Amino acid sequence: MIDMSISAPGRRRETVRCRCAGTCYPSDGRQSLSYFRSFFSEPGAAPLPPASLPGRGDLLGVLSPHIDFRVSPRAYTHAFAPLANTPDADFYLILGVGHRSRLEWSIDDRDLRTPLGRALAEVESIAWLRNRVSFPCHDPEAHEGEHSIEFPIVLLQALRAFRGSDRPVRFLPVLCGGLFDWVEQGRAPCRNSPFDQLATLLHSLRQAYGERMQLIVSIDGCHMGPRFGHPFAITPPLLEQTRLWEEELWQTVEQGDLSAFFTHLGRERNIRFFDGVGALALLLRITESKGRLKRTYYEQWFEEGDQSVVTFTSGLLQRSEGPLTDGAKI
Repeated sequence: MIDMSISAPGRRRETVRCRCAGTCYPSDGRQSLSYFRSFFSEPGAAPLPPASLPGRGDLLGVLSPHIDFRVSPRAYTHAFAPLANTPDADFYLILGVGHRSRLEWSIDDRDLRTPLGRALAEVESIAWLRNRVSFPCHDPEAHEGEHSIEFPIVLLQALRAFRGSDRPVRFLPVLCGGLFDWVEQGRAPCRNSPFDQLATLLHSLRQAYGERMQLIVSIDGCHMGPRFGHPFAITPPLLEQTRLWEEELWQTVEQGDLSAFFTHLGRERNIRFFDGVGALALLLRITESKGRLKRTYYEQWFEEGDQSVVTFTSGLLQRSEGPLTDGAKI
């Protein structure tokens, strides 16, 4: 659903209403805050750090699942606890998954209204991107109700509320596809491809905004079993084999090796339906050698009823070199 409202004199902005409030989390703001705070008290959760504890100075952003909150609250704590006492970014580049997108890449300039208020799209940067890409990147329907964007935004809003901040969250949402043609070939996208063009532009944004922009990679992992169209049930040996396969995949990401990432996916043509291909590929190109991933949590959600599994991972994106450039012209 979309509504129109005035965000500044003489300027009208469209707003997408969140879809998952009332099912995956409460539709009431106060109840939502209590619900999200309870995550950090779950067994195995990362604790919410006290406001007096200095935040990480090397944090570029986080890797988060977008699995239903009700499946694993603790997975989200391992992703978002490091942001709890980190200074607010001017805006967050959110690399999500286009579950219903007809395009490989889709960028939207509408705000998102959640039970915790209105999150503002970073319209100036979005316009800058759209004016420079040479391929279609506008699929509005794909962004309506897209939980890989909604979930990180509402959690960012909750973290700000926990420390008494009423500053609205600003975001730039990029829905990513699976880069299927490149996975089939087992090689990284070539220069001058749409991927290369978008990655170069996002890298320029990162350089221009420096530490004022943080990244949120909102993905899940493998999707396997009859629920996802596979002609086989998931067994304990297959779960362990998948864990080892993902371990090798994540090592290529931690090493910043885009070529090895696609080589690994191409060996099986992504038969395990790992859904973070496009988002992780962009991450590797955006951060290049100045960022590194540290995984902090891994889980396999196995459902006995249909013998299927979804995997997901949490982690930190850390700066590996000196301070980022801040203030370059774009």
